[in-house]
Amino acid sequence: MEIMTPQLLYHGTTDTVVAGFQSKLLNSKYWKPGRDFGEGFYTTISAAQARKWAHRSVDRSVEPAKPCVLTVELTSMPKKYEPRVFLSESPAWSQFIFDHRTIAIKGEDPCDKHPDIVIGPMADNDTGKIVLQAVQLKKDADWFYDQITRTGKGRRLDSLRLGNQVVFSSERWESSLRLVGYSIFAGGRWIYHENASQIESL
Repeated sequence: MEIMTPQLLYHGTTDTVVAGFQSKLLNSKYWKPGRDFGEGFYTTISAAQARKWAHRSVDRSVEPAKPCVLTVELTSMPKKYEPRVFLSESPAWSQFIFDHRTIAIKGEDPCDKHPDIVIGPMADNDTGKIVLQAVQLKKDADWFYDQITRTGKGRRLDSLRLGNQVVFSSERWESSLRLVGYSIFAGGRWIYHENASQIESL
C-alpha cells in the first residue's frame, strides 16, 4: 500500500527542545503512552493546528518556554511499512483511540503489531478527561465516540473540522524526514528560522 502524503508536515512543541530535534527527529525514548494513536512523533498537515499544539505544550511545560512549530519535510518513503489510515471519524477510529488512550505504561500497546505510521482525524474534545470518565463510569466505545466528536459545547463536527494527524510510530522513518526549519512565537508573532544544520550543509 503506497501512501501519498503532503511534502511538508508540522509538529507543535516548545523552543527548549529544538536542539534535540536538530540532532534527531524521531527519538522513541521521549514518546509518551496514552495518546490518540499510541506512542510516536505527532505531526499534522495544518500549520495552524500545530500552533495550537505548541501553545498547549507551553501550558504543560515545567520550565519557561515559548511555543514552537517544526516544519518537517517527508523526503522519501520506506520500501516496506505497515500503515493504518482512517479516512474519517468512525467507530473503528474511536476504538483505536480509546484502546491507546487507556494505556498508561510506556512500551505497552493494545495492538498485536502497531502500525509504522497512523493517519487520521483528531478527536475535537478534551479526550483525556473523557477517557477518565469512560473508565470511571464504565462507558462503552459508542459513548466515547459520541463524546470525542463534539466540541466542549456539544456541537457535532465532521472529520473535515476535526483536523488531521500523521503519526510516525517507528524510528525507521528517521531517514525519510528532514527538519526544514522552525517557528517560535515571540512578541506576539511567529518568527521563522531555517534549520542551522541544513544551512551549514549547503
